[in-house]
Amino acid sequence: MAIVVFDIGKTNLKLSLVEGGAIRHTLSQPNVNLPGPPYLHFDTDATWAFLLKGLGKLASMAKITDIVPVAHGAAGVLVDAEGGLALPMLDYEHPIHDDGYDRVAAPFSETFTPRMANGLVFGRQLYWQKLNFPDGFARIKWIFGHPQYWAFRLTGRAWSEVTSLGCHGGLWRPAEGRFSSFTEKMGWTHLFPPLKKASDIAGPLTPEVLRQTGLPADCNVRVGIHDSNASFLRHRMTRPMPFAVASTGTWVVCMAAGADPRQMPENRNCLANVDALGTPVPCCNFMGGREFARLTKGLHGCITTLEDVAAVVEQGSILVPPLGDDGGPFDGSPLGGPGGAPTQTDEQAVARASVYLALMTDYCFDLLQAKGPVIVEGSLTGNHAFLSALATLRRADSVMVSSDATGTVSGAVLLAGSSIPDEPELVESMDLPMADYRKAWREALPA
Repeated sequence: MAIVVFDIGKTNLKLSLVEGGAIRHTLSQPNVNLPGPPYLHFDTDATWAFLLKGLGKLASMAKITDIVPVAHGAAGVLVDAEGGLALPMLDYEHPIHDDGYDRVAAPFSETFTPRMANGLVFGRQLYWQKLNFPDGFARIKWIFGHPQYWAFRLTGRAWSEVTSLGCHGGLWRPAEGRFSSFTEKMGWTHLFPPLKKASDIAGPLTPEVLRQTGLPADCNVRVGIHDSNASFLRHRMTRPMPFAVASTGTWVVCMAAGADPRQMPENRNCLANVDALGTPVPCCNFMGGREFARLTKGLHGCITTLEDVAAVVEQGSILVPPLGDDGGPFDGSPLGGPGGAPTQTDEQAVARASVYLALMTDYCFDLLQAKGPVIVEGSLTGNHAFLSALATLRRADSVMVSSDATGTVSGAVLLAGSSIPDEPELVESMDLPMADYRKAWREALPA
């Protein structure tokens, strides 16, 4: 059994060939966006070209049985009756200011969707596009979740799926498993294709895709899943609740399995995703990967040690959010920045940035009232300063690091009946005065 996971991230596109419980080959390229007209949007033609070329290359390496699309949230695609784009696929970082959406949106208590920057709420995107591009909007036959659009391109079959519908879009009632009052009020429910499970077969490949890729005719395409939910799924299927997951990449997505979404604060970027089994999962997100890249630009050669972390903590050198307008618990507040004593070396600057990510992750879990062990996966699994600081901050709960840095791929292959073994390792905490350091940092946070 050879499975291809098509992972459409905000920063990169990846095709991973999984066979025998391991990733055998990965192809990647940047996920390109275009400035317009009519607005900042993703280059779906470039994505499609990458997908077809990559599938052709991987088809020459193994007999592929399944393709599983996985994609970032706050995104969807509007398709007309001919199967083309009714409007370009809006990039959620396109500036969307007061468009009246907040006055017509369903309440937080119904959708667990907070106010978020720009187009990070898919319902806001749709409302803004209808307002500003009525002719294109009138041509819509289907509104697809992001992964399901690529399943549609591969198979010609139209489906919706709950992890994409329930992903901070304001379109879904996570606790009830049905469309929100906003979606109903706008008269859009008929524009969403019928619902299938993420693991269901969307259909066989179209003749044109078969011709261009050389894939076998019996290769199936799964309906697909939201990327954070893919990362979450393997733990959901194997671990008793409560537990927590920090899925790290461009975004750090903190997920608290077994927590009550009704206890989440409305004004701190908390939300409820819906997992592949249909259960609401309290979450809190911040753009930690992008912030870390900005903070450490030009310092990537620095090897940070735990001694550097100790120096940062003992000096009281902190970074106060928000560090940009990327979205997070403090979005919309005046920008923060360095506080306390300055760092003395480049290595300490990297350590301070790593500890900042740990402080933010710990804060997000507290907002969610997360309990139980914490599993870290994704791009930060190799950042020992971050891991040790987080373990020290959360002494009451064990912190483990996944042995597999590609949680999205591991979760996605479960949908096709395969798996990648994962043996999380316990992270050792440090003997440092982190409680005092965290207290000083939290006292410096915006009101």
